[in-house]
Amino acid sequence: MSSASAPLKLHKKKRMPLGRALFIAAMVAYPLLQFLVFWAYVNVDTVIMSFQKLDYGLGREVFVGWDNYAWVWNRLTNPDMPELRNSILNSIYLFLSNNFVLLPISVFCAYILHKKVPGSKIFRVIFFLPNIISVVVLTMAFSFMLNSSFGPVNSVLKALGLGGLIPANGWLGDKSTVMPMVLIYCLWAGIGYNVVLLSGAINRIPNEIFEAGKMDGIPMWRELFQVVLPMLSGTITTLFVSGVGVIFTLFLQPMLLTGGGPYDGLSSTIALYIMNLVNANSLYRASAVGMIFTLIGVPLVQGVKWLMERFFPAVEY
Repeated sequence: MSSASAPLKLHKKKRMPLGRALFIAAMVAYPLLQFLVFWAYVNVDTVIMSFQKLDYGLGREVFVGWDNYAWVWNRLTNPDMPELRNSILNSIYLFLSNNFVLLPISVFCAYILHKKVPGSKIFRVIFFLPNIISVVVLTMAFSFMLNSSFGPVNSVLKALGLGGLIPANGWLGDKSTVMPMVLIYCLWAGIGYNVVLLSGAINRIPNEIFEAGKMDGIPMWRELFQVVLPMLSGTITTLFVSGVGVIFTLFLQPMLLTGGGPYDGLSSTIALYIMNLVNANSLYRASAVGMIFTLIGVPLVQGVKWLMERFFPAVEY
């Protein structure tokens, strides 16, 4: 009998084993459930809450239209209530400090460490140490250093005859020094993370490129600006865009150092201002503040990301 006349066999589709199907379903369900609960539900509920308030007489939430947003506008324009304006300015200061002071210093330090200076391995540990210690411990140590009674900073200044520079209310209690101290802390605590990322990016640059530069006799400053920086464009873009997000997300450091004080939000940030509203049981006004800065923050971050990628495209190597 020829093969052409043989009856065709129907191939039945094998069913997936039950255990494998359950495993795949669980792996898909977990991120999906997390997205629905912690992103979709939370954000939709925040939008709704920004148009509501709790009516204690009725014992339930009622819609109040744009009242919460009008309250935010009043806080922005009322000269007797500067806390929100101070929070916005401080957040901008942190962004400028993070992207235009901390980031260049981090690039320079990572480059110097790459050049195998004496003790470079020890410096790597010193730079990264603040990132493996709890922020609570770090802020406590920083506060102790500036303490008026036993802090070493004041003791050194007095020993040098510079005791007149010490603020009467302490470094973290004087309106002229509280925010600079918060900025200094963020620089000190944040440099290690940047240096580690940038060092890894520099170490991935092919050695042939550095060898070619040596053969051409280019000095270190030209190697940094004309070789290393262009090759780091992708990493620098990532860090820069993350620094823009600091405007809307940073709150823990000033909260632990100063609580946003000493008064009128002199060291507060946008995120800390929202958190203080939540702690004061003003959830609906906090939702309105959050919505306003979300509408500002999302296009701002995306716009900066687009600009950075357009003018500083990532280099393949």
